[in-house]
Amino acid sequence: MARLDPYTPTPAARASRIVVMVLPIVIGLACVLLSFVPVGRIFGSSNMPAFALMAIFYWAVVRPDMFPVYAVFVVGLLTDLLSAGPIGLWAFTYTLIYIVVLTQRFLIVNAPFSVFWFGFLLAGLLAGAVSWGLASLIYGAVLTVRPIMMHVLVTVAVFPLFSFLFGRIERRILSSV
Repeated sequence: MARLDPYTPTPAARASRIVVMVLPIVIGLACVLLSFVPVGRIFGSSNMPAFALMAIFYWAVVRPDMFPVYAVFVVGLLTDLLSAGPIGLWAFTYTLIYIVVLTQRFLIVNAPFSVFWFGFLLAGLLAGAVSWGLASLIYGAVLTVRPIMMHVLVTVAVFPLFSFLFGRIERRILSSV
């Protein structure tokens, strides 16, 4: 009788598994780059959604195992470097939001989309408040709240579209993991 060796994945199968495992991180980094494309000008607004915050929230709720805290920190650091703002502002804010969302994930994970969206609204408001407070401390002056609130509102308004896109990616590509 022929002896069967245990199944070992081919190099291509191992490589595809690695690609699938880093896909949410790559999506987060792509969202940072998308945040600096002046898409808002098309609609006559200078407010850009925080696409990175959308990715961080989505993956923290749906698949936190595929978007670890160090990836959130890197996404925030890249946002800091590209925005020419204070280094560490968005890295700290995104990491804090990620940790808060992870602790409250059980409330959102199997809830209807309206609860998911409301959770994102709360996360967006917290991110706005934290970034406003930190920026006010760093610059030594109380900054105006209106631009941050508009930024949060635009982000929350666009979130359902990106949540749908992330969901499609998660169901199509990442469901095998």
